[in-house]
Amino acid sequence: MMRIKNTLGIDIGGSSIKAGFLPGPGGRCLHFKARPTPKTTQAAWELLIDIIIDYCARYRVQTIGVGCPGPLDIKRGLIINPPNLPFKNFPFKQFLEQETLLPITIDNDANVFTLAEAILGAGKKYQNVIGLTLGTGVGGGIVINKKIYHGRGNAGELGYLLQNQSGPRGQLGENGALQEFIRAGVLIKNKKITVAALAREHNPRANKIWQEFGSHLGYALASISHIFDPDVIILGGQIAKAWPRFYSSLQKSLNKNCILPKTPIIKRAALGDSAGVIGAALLANLPYANS
Repeated sequence: MMRIKNTLGIDIGGSSIKAGFLPGPGGRCLHFKARPTPKTTQAAWELLIDIIIDYCARYRVQTIGVGCPGPLDIKRGLIINPPNLPFKNFPFKQFLEQETLLPITIDNDANVFTLAEAILGAGKKYQNVIGLTLGTGVGGGIVINKKIYHGRGNAGELGYLLQNQSGPRGQLGENGALQEFIRAGVLIKNKKITVAALAREHNPRANKIWQEFGSHLGYALASISHIFDPDVIILGGQIAKAWPRFYSSLQKSLNKNCILPKTPIIKRAALGDSAGVIGAALLANLPYANS
């Protein structure tokens, strides 16, 4: 088990900013909180600083790990152009280190989610782990032998896996990306309802939506399996809470479309809403962080 400093983990998402304090290696997350993500850069920055001040007043914080939607420049700590956040070409690491005088580590939010699940959660028994976060957007992470695979810096953007070049146009200009078929906004756009409420509905229309969702996700997971041949694919995020509504159609579609001798295991995330926070804190303590 790695040695953990007193670490503040922060998970910045399109819908909420989550935070929690990790005092040791067991993954126990103290004083977990979630706040709605503001819509402007200044308001979002001020909220982050308020959160950090609150934790530093309660605990002896030694380092801070942050997960944030991509694309990022993790070596320089830049938030480049995430579609659901107000930060654009923002020198996040530099500004936050100047503000807090603490070491800051930043990585993609789906990467830190996958890292947490690979080390402490549903993937802890496996070496090759893929994670997908299903929410405002669709994030992806790749963890091999308990280490995040970055490629040239932004590997794992599985939500942008192109499915159909004639499909819907995304916020960054791409056509037919996976997330444009299965993100939260697509599921609920014609129902004036939340994803949580949709998951509770048991009527033909809701059932059809979940069956189509599972089928499309299973089709995408087949492509991901062909590329990575992972031991396990872990699903998290708000939509994954509706697991019983779509899992059977997902598995059926995956079995039908995957050509591998054995399909990967599909699991629901084990660490709940705090997975991103825990992963961000773990990241800040890994020997390769910021390298």
